[in-house]
Amino acid sequence: GLVTAETGLMGLLAGVLAVPGGLLLAGILVFVVNRRSFGWTMPIDPSPAILLQGVALSVLAAVLAGLYPAWRMARARPADALRDE
Repeated sequence: GLVTAETGLMGLLAGVLAVPGGLLLAGILVFVVNRRSFGWTMPIDPSPAILLQGVALSVLAAVLAGLYPAWRMARARPADALRDE
């Protein structure tokens, strides 16, 4: 239901934000750190398919992580859940 959809959207957002951040950090490491420390660099040519797989994996991991809490919420009585807060 809603909890699973929410965790899926959070995983999608995390994956979409992580891809450019990871590419930026990889570029800094390869073109700045390696050049200064070791005197060499290497080309970074990420495949779009690999990047999409990373985003899909983040969504899958988030949905799987949200299944148990969603199951627990579905079984809980609303009155008991509100009383505990």
